[in-house]
Amino acid sequence: MEFYEVVRKRRSYRVYKSDGPEDVPSEDKVNRILEAARLAPTWGNMQGMHYVVVKDPETVKGVWNAVGQLQKFAEAPMYIVGIISESGSGTNTNGIKYFPLDCGICFEHLILAATAEGLATCWIGWFNETKVKEVLEIPEEFRVLALTPLGYPVKVKGDVVNRKSFEEIVHFDKF
Repeated sequence: MEFYEVVRKRRSYRVYKSDGPEDVPSEDKVNRILEAARLAPTWGNMQGMHYVVVKDPETVKGVWNAVGQLQKFAEAPMYIVGIISESGSGTNTNGIKYFPLDCGICFEHLILAATAEGLATCWIGWFNETKVKEVLEIPEEFRVLALTPLGYPVKVKGDVVNRKSFEEIVHFDKF
């Protein structure tokens, strides 16, 4: 898929196919997606991101419970969880810690790569970090900043719509 088509097609999916083993993304696809995330630029090339690939059905259910959003994502065949420690990134001269930005860059690469592979994702921001860390045995020094189900959508959505116009959000030289 051409890059700008990927951007147009990238949507958030909350319902996933779960009829059988064919609904679990192949290892090759998952590895290509993770490779795209690995190649993302990070502060000082520190590469502090780590990814927990959750495929075991019981562990998938544990992550879903930690997300706690009623029926959303209930049938997701797997999850990818992005974690980083504060020491895995830097701080700018204004005192702003960059570990959340590094996570955002890496995870957006991951989600766009998943779209290019024909897979569905939903960057989940509402979850119980303590429960996710417990289920996945994540060391204390790491923060869980990003997680997404990964699978095939039950219903494919069209291109992204309902966005503000270019003129409303882009300013040249001055605001």
